[in-house]
Amino acid sequence: MSTYREIIGKKIKKVSSDPSSGTDGEMWYNSTTGTLRGPAIIEAWSSGSPLSTARFYTAGFGTQTSAICAGGSVPPVTNVTEEYDGSGWTAGGNIGTTRYNSGGAGTTPAGLIFGGYSSPNVYANTEEYDGSSWTAGNVMNQARYKMGQAGTQTAAAGFGGFKGGSPPATTNTEEYDGTNWTAGNVLPSEVAQNSGAGTQTAAISIGGRTGPSSTALTTVNEYDGTNWTAGTATPSGRKNGAAFGLQTSAMFIGGGGTLTKAIKYDGTTWSNAPDLATGREHLSAAGASIPSGLGFAGYNPPAAGYAVTEEFNSATTAYTAGAWASGGALNTGRMNVSMGGTQTASIVLGGHTSPGATPSGVELYDGSSWTTSGTVPYTADYGVYAGTSTLGVQIGGAPYTTTSAELSGTSWTAGGSLNTGRSQLMGAGTQTAAVAFGGYTDATTETAVTEEYNGTAFSNSPNSMSLARGRGAGFGIQTAALCVAGNATPSETISAATEEYNGTSWTAGGNYVVATGSFIGGFGTQTDGTAVGGGTPSYVATAAGYDGTAWSTRPSAAYAAGRTQTAGANGSAGLRAGGGPNTSQRDGSEEFTGETSAANIEDFTTS
Repeated sequence: MSTYREIIGKKIKKVSSDPSSGTDGEMWYNSTTGTLRGPAIIEAWSSGSPLSTARFYTAGFGTQTSAICAGGSVPPVTNVTEEYDGSGWTAGGNIGTTRYNSGGAGTTPAGLIFGGYSSPNVYANTEEYDGSSWTAGNVMNQARYKMGQAGTQTAAAGFGGFKGGSPPATTNTEEYDGTNWTAGNVLPSEVAQNSGAGTQTAAISIGGRTGPSSTALTTVNEYDGTNWTAGTATPSGRKNGAAFGLQTSAMFIGGGGTLTKAIKYDGTTWSNAPDLATGREHLSAAGASIPSGLGFAGYNPPAAGYAVTEEFNSATTAYTAGAWASGGALNTGRMNVSMGGTQTASIVLGGHTSPGATPSGVELYDGSSWTTSGTVPYTADYGVYAGTSTLGVQIGGAPYTTTSAELSGTSWTAGGSLNTGRSQLMGAGTQTAAVAFGGYTDATTETAVTEEYNGTAFSNSPNSMSLARGRGAGFGIQTAALCVAGNATPSETISAATEEYNGTSWTAGGNYVVATGSFIGGFGTQTDGTAVGGGTPSYVATAAGYDGTAWSTRPSAAYAAGRTQTAGANGSAGLRAGGGPNTSQRDGSEEFTGETSAANIEDFTTS
């Protein structure tokens, strides 16, 4: 019998306390507790950041960290493409032919969609994706939709599907070489609504239905690049599900009838996997093999399309999805507040109650509860704050004031005056190195003017923002600040634009995930930030993260709100407090924590 050291290449260590982490194959004996311990495999689905556009009948493919969701039905039919990078979804280029139920293959920078449907048309169209835009490729030999799929952009396969006519389903297999489609050997029987995974020379077709019958099939067929042969049938009939992985390491998820069910295949045997959290059919999947995958979009009557994303991991690491959680309640509920600090040391001041009153009280948060802490010396409604909970500067506000006030500890003193009076402005930085930008100079006029504060006086920056706006989110430091979204000229347009400030000039950043950012909140740094809420005429709970280049979706907050502000040192630990809608003041707060991971350490026995 082989020893542990012979198999793993390491010996079991003796320790008096557990190490903080473990690696695959490493074990130790804890002499204090008398236990044999080490990292253990855990299989689980966890919540991922949602799609920006909820939908079903999508074309989906790729890996857990490089996935595509293209087309589908909202309803109506959409041409929207979104890309997933392992953290969230970002907007990609729109597909050229608006359709749903297409096949797909490849990854984010090298993707492929083919076939599809949009009443009354059945499509043979092929489009290739380069990471930013789609271009037309040569068409399939047979127009079809709801087919199985496998492979890459230059070595793809499409098999089965509805073709219309009689019989409505097909046995045809086609292979794509990056230029042309050629006929492969046919499936043993007609099938549509089947799911596919694998490569062009080692594909698998799972479940589905025959054309004339709506009965879900248990049929599995395996392709070697030339011929199809029968594989092991699934435990129950499945159709309209999704699959990812390889022919010998595949996962089949969702589908009609058993909507939350997930099963895995090793090339011979099917076994149960952890269930999805959200049951649905007509969903999509992505993943190179079973250790990591992704399920997204879908439909579960009578609900409309889903934005839900779930990540599957089989590893010695346990993942906890990013999420918002309830924080303590403000003593005075209000909206249009100013806010600064971090998640565990925050300050809220100013704003107004609904309707009318403008509280002067300052409140501090310690990560658990809010306490009152004096009053700000001027009416600080629609202003902005820069700094920590004990050292900062409150700037501007209604009615288009030039006033500022400095906080040191718990005492307030008058600060320097803005050169341009304004309210509903944005800002960033510290008490002695702040920057204020944008805002309204009267009820309908936005400004792009940027001013810097040195702890004594404001001076105009040599460069204004490219876009005059107010009611957006600002965060960061004076030499690395960010402005996103808000209302912009002309005509109070809700903007998705992002601009980055380097202490001298503004440059364009990536657009926000969706233009719902009026009265939006934001926290973090220019390269690691989060924005949440906003939106008019109705408010949203949408959240997104920024990496210095692009925005991608994050888990949504618990309640839809605008007229709120946020605090946080980075994009993975923030706080939002106060807010509206107008008709109901908010006295609550929510805390955001980004995704975390930790080694899954368990006890082992020798029996």
